[in-house]
Amino acid sequence: MLEREKADELVLEALKRVKGITKAKPLADEDRRKVVDLEHEAEAKSLMGLGKVVNAGIREVAKCDWIYVALTDMDFVWSCRSNLVMKKGDDVVGEEVTDKETISRLAGNKNVWFMHKNFVVYKDKVSFPQDVMKKICYFEIPCHPADWCIIGEGELQCHSIVFGSPSTPCDIFLKDQYFHGADVKGSGTVLIGVKL
Repeated sequence: MLEREKADELVLEALKRVKGITKAKPLADEDRRKVVDLEHEAEAKSLMGLGKVVNAGIREVAKCDWIYVALTDMDFVWSCRSNLVMKKGDDVVGEEVTDKETISRLAGNKNVWFMHKNFVVYKDKVSFPQDVMKKICYFEIPCHPADWCIIGEGELQCHSIVFGSPSTPCDIFLKDQYFHGADVKGSGTVLIGVKL
């Protein structure tokens, strides 16, 4: 297996090439627990006005063998996938949609209700807003494959590379701890996990 130091070098080099990532560092092992605790605290307080928010993305990243924190700017493309979904049990009953073609197609669907210009709720899967008010549904920030983190073939043997979006309290902690409190308008953080 590749030495951690060499692996860090490969991952950090790959992250430097990602448009919108301005800096990246390995997450210290002692901060892994702090990140998870901050997310649990944020979840306990989160209601988004309509329901609880669970950060499944950060929970998944926290299970990875190695974790990296990256500072992003406005050029970072978070994902073409939904960064926020509404779930009823394990079923997705609503989701963020950013693709204009998909939004246009869904706008004509009688089974879809737009809760926001980029968030659709599937009427046949949920009793809205009753299921949300009764806490049958919840919002989830999912984990995504970090397919923008490209490492040379054969250089790093890993099962997968994923990323999650930290909550505001976790974002502030990461900026303070790793990027000298960087608070440039439009900046954010992302946690990248490598599963060996």
